[in-house]
Amino acid sequence: MMNKTCDLKKIAVWKNGLLSSLFLIVLSSTLFAQDLVPASVFKSQGGIEITIDDHDVVQEVLQHEGITVDHGCTHHKAKLYVTKEGYEYLIDNNYAFNYVERPPVVVEMRGPQEIFTYKGDCMPPMDYYPTYEGYVAMMNAFAEQYPDLCEVVNIGTLESGRQLLAAHIGDDINESDNEPKVLYTSTMHGDETAGFPLMLQLIDYLLCNYDNDDQIRQLLDEVDIYINPLANPDGTYTDDNSTVDGATRRNANFIDLNRNYPDPEDGTNPDNRATQLETKYFIDFAEEIGFDLSCNIHGGAEVVNYPWDTWAKTSADESWWVETCREFADSCQINSVGNYMTDYYDGITNGYDWYEVNGGRQDNMIYFYRGREMTLEISGRKLLNSDRLPEHWEANRGAFISYIKSATYGLKGTIKDCETGEPIVAEVFLEGHDRDNSSVFSDARLGNYFRFLDDGVYSVRYTAEGYDTVYRSVTIFDDAVHIEDIELCAFSSSVSDSALEQLILNLNGDRLYISGAAQIPNLNVSIYSAEGRVLRSNKEGTPMIDLGELASAVYYVKLEANNKSITRPIVKQ
Repeated sequence: MMNKTCDLKKIAVWKNGLLSSLFLIVLSSTLFAQDLVPASVFKSQGGIEITIDDHDVVQEVLQHEGITVDHGCTHHKAKLYVTKEGYEYLIDNNYAFNYVERPPVVVEMRGPQEIFTYKGDCMPPMDYYPTYEGYVAMMNAFAEQYPDLCEVVNIGTLESGRQLLAAHIGDDINESDNEPKVLYTSTMHGDETAGFPLMLQLIDYLLCNYDNDDQIRQLLDEVDIYINPLANPDGTYTDDNSTVDGATRRNANFIDLNRNYPDPEDGTNPDNRATQLETKYFIDFAEEIGFDLSCNIHGGAEVVNYPWDTWAKTSADESWWVETCREFADSCQINSVGNYMTDYYDGITNGYDWYEVNGGRQDNMIYFYRGREMTLEISGRKLLNSDRLPEHWEANRGAFISYIKSATYGLKGTIKDCETGEPIVAEVFLEGHDRDNSSVFSDARLGNYFRFLDDGVYSVRYTAEGYDTVYRSVTIFDDAVHIEDIELCAFSSSVSDSALEQLILNLNGDRLYISGAAQIPNLNVSIYSAEGRVLRSNKEGTPMIDLGELASAVYYVKLEANNKSITRPIVKQ
């Protein structure tokens, strides 16, 4: 891993309020620094981008709450986002920095009366941004034109009156189906706009092609899709609903929403700011729906970012993430003109390896809600000229579809009570693989679960409070699904401290010895294959079972007595 400029965990703690000369660069005279950035820029943009070329200076200035990392660091340079207060701090302390002036932007805006929707036909590629009212009208039009496939969900209404909207798309939007739930969301940084109209384009593309494209029909039949085109409307439209020109990174309270989420390492309020309405609404949304796979779209670079952002350590699903992100970036490159989606490691990067983010939504969704989320940086320019939107749509369209399709692969199934058939909330844990909350849980409503995995053989443990544990060995192939439906049987709580827990299994050659078996009357012992077939059954309490004819493999031993049972794996060499 590179020597990271923006590792916030390594920032030195300054004592006695003194600045070491090692960490200070004095501007010769003032270089007219007070006039470098006019006050009107902060009023219109909310903040500015700067770069600093000195590693030690970066570590110091990041302690100021008005200065945050913005799209990356290298050993030699950091790009930072600075508020008016942060800018004044830099000036007052004579720090040297380079102001990155926002390039001129050319955007065409269309209101409700100028936006055309085509019932049964697909919209042409959008080369404009909608006004806020135009955006709301488009969302409602989708639901009106395709009532059997689409509904508009209001995730929450902000104090400004603007709404966080999502299109819910599927073949049966009124029923809970045994389908993975996928979320696309864009523009939580209000000035990173390219993903906003592209998500509107994706909504239209899915709906208008349902009846004439077998791939799209299958996708909507198999996946429950939610698309939130605009996660920070107050930042995108500031105080003017008629244009995105002048969009700002932060929300109306001047808070960076992608630093405002509970963090796996840094706690509930890693930015030391109150939880924002946008954050609260999205957290409630995630808890209500239970997304299995999601993508959070930003701008300012062209790269697919995978977890973790807050930790240097890799995620348990590193190999799956690398493969998934590689496929996304490759698709973008193939379907684009020029050198698109090639930043960093040819279009993909580990989040922390790029730059550390604390309080980001990606890690929050993965760690606290057991989903899988990647961050897509979709355009090198944050506020993209509207005439460049069609080329970005063509480059990303296939990747958007393929990413949704990936939710249909891997390990899935249902977990139910063996007596009642009712769904059970159970943990699906991969032994020797899962860590840092990477296991998943079955859904309380249907008992279904989805686990996205790279190809390989996995030992899976299914556990639920008050039930026997069940083990399975599963083989996963790329771009394929393995279905493993599980029934768990309840055990009596009156024997929770049963001597069954104290039994010791000892496999010596071909013979399995069960130490302590003589102390448990009516002990039943069964040997199961990884596929769940009973291979041996001993109902006489004999403390030894001969496994001589069984091949070398993983087997499961079920020990039963007094309405209580436990299951343990063994490996026959």
